[in-house]
Amino acid sequence: MTSFRIGLLLGSSLLLHTLCMVRAQADSFGEQCLESFKKGKEGFVLDTDDSVKEGAVFIASPTVHRMKDCVRSCCKDPTCNLALMEDGEEEGLIKACFLFSCLYKKKYVCKFVKKKGFNNYILSSVFDHYLERPHTIPSDDDDDKPPVANAGQDRVVQPQESVTLDGIESKDDKKIDSYVWRLVKGSTWAVIEKTNFADQVIVSNLSSGVYKFQLTVTDTAGQSDTAEVTILVLTPEQSEDHCLAPKKVGPCRGSFQRWHYNAVTERCEAFVFGGCKENMNNYLSEGECTKACDGVSAVTPPDISGRMLPHPEGEVCGAECGLDQFTCSNGCCIDKALECDKTPQCSDGSDEDSCVNMDEKFRILLDIPVDEQKVRCTEPPRTGPCRASMTKWYYDPLERKCFRFNYGGCDGNENKFEDENPCLKACKSVTEKDVFARGAFEYQEDQKSQAGTVAIAVLLGVAILILLAILGYCFLKGRKEQQRSQRMAVNGSQVSTMEDTQRLVYNSTTKPI
Repeated sequence: MTSFRIGLLLGSSLLLHTLCMVRAQADSFGEQCLESFKKGKEGFVLDTDDSVKEGAVFIASPTVHRMKDCVRSCCKDPTCNLALMEDGEEEGLIKACFLFSCLYKKKYVCKFVKKKGFNNYILSSVFDHYLERPHTIPSDDDDDKPPVANAGQDRVVQPQESVTLDGIESKDDKKIDSYVWRLVKGSTWAVIEKTNFADQVIVSNLSSGVYKFQLTVTDTAGQSDTAEVTILVLTPEQSEDHCLAPKKVGPCRGSFQRWHYNAVTERCEAFVFGGCKENMNNYLSEGECTKACDGVSAVTPPDISGRMLPHPEGEVCGAECGLDQFTCSNGCCIDKALECDKTPQCSDGSDEDSCVNMDEKFRILLDIPVDEQKVRCTEPPRTGPCRASMTKWYYDPLERKCFRFNYGGCDGNENKFEDENPCLKACKSVTEKDVFARGAFEYQEDQKSQAGTVAIAVLLGVAILILLAILGYCFLKGRKEQQRSQRMAVNGSQVSTMEDTQRLVYNSTTKPI
């Protein structure tokens, strides 16, 4: 009996110790999670309609009641970088939690609008890279900031497709002197060829796999910055998910035009996407879809659901779920694309349980009235990746003025006007209080300041040239007068006659005889 009690006591002690360890690990995870996020500007909500149109992903809306728990839920999903929450009645409590991904192939696509009663937390790495003021790297010369490299969006292509990479959207407050591309990951058989543009290369001979190319930009002061772009060259198995999966509207009932590849017709077709739980055969543009799936054809006829390949295997239990899998409530895993497809694949039905709730929560965000004019006027100007040179005007809410900028001709945004007057008329009521992140506008001010300095330098240069020209003219005129006087001094009688004539004229006209 004594041995039993001792064993019970030891067992209880071990269980208590294990629970304490688990609690300590959970607390440690929670603290690390919170430290990896930054609080965004208070009183702003996501402009959900515009953001999802640009590629933002609504991930989930977990039922939690504390701000910390909402952020922790975001930490548990590796694609989540925005925890948006509606404030509760008491401090620290919330009414609702919304999780989003703000990156579409490395392009930041989230837009915010002023709305009392909402708060947000953004993954620090995303906040620092996309929303903070550029040029935060210390520089020996405050008047010459380091450049900011931009290698463009990630790409998805078929094998042996050539891809054009460019760094045209890289920035510097003065001038970028050189662009250098190099392969940092992938088959070394890839070929990099330069074009007539300094920032542009064409990469070819790409076989299936993942490639990373690094762009290094260097300015005239020798300061440099780097950026990377990833090219996913699809394997036949990956092509099944990206090109042969049926179009999926999803459980949400928004209305967003997307493109999917139809392997029967072998072309990309538009469809209306609901706004959440998409599969991989979902593209923002026809060109993007064509680049990823061109030439892919159906090997077998589609099944009743429209799928061009066999369904992925059902539940897989006894192993940790991967990034491309959905975790059922019982701990088993299924293909992530099968979540919310109206057919339960988890034996407990958990892959369909939250779908109705997702639409309800998504609708809350879509129904928030948004002042689109304020959204338009608080977007930083975007030149875009094209190479035309068009003078447009944008509104700067920090200065409440409109300024010129160079528009490349494509992929811009709405803060783009033909002239100064329409710009001011549309945006004059918008102030810096309506701006979610100041960083991009502060960078523009650096450029305007630099442009102003250059303009002053040019004007000073012109003024100096004019002054030198006047001085030169006066000097030459003085020399001519001196030479004339010397010639006249040689012929004394002529001088005397002229002086007498001048004296006579003066006397006859000014003094009566």
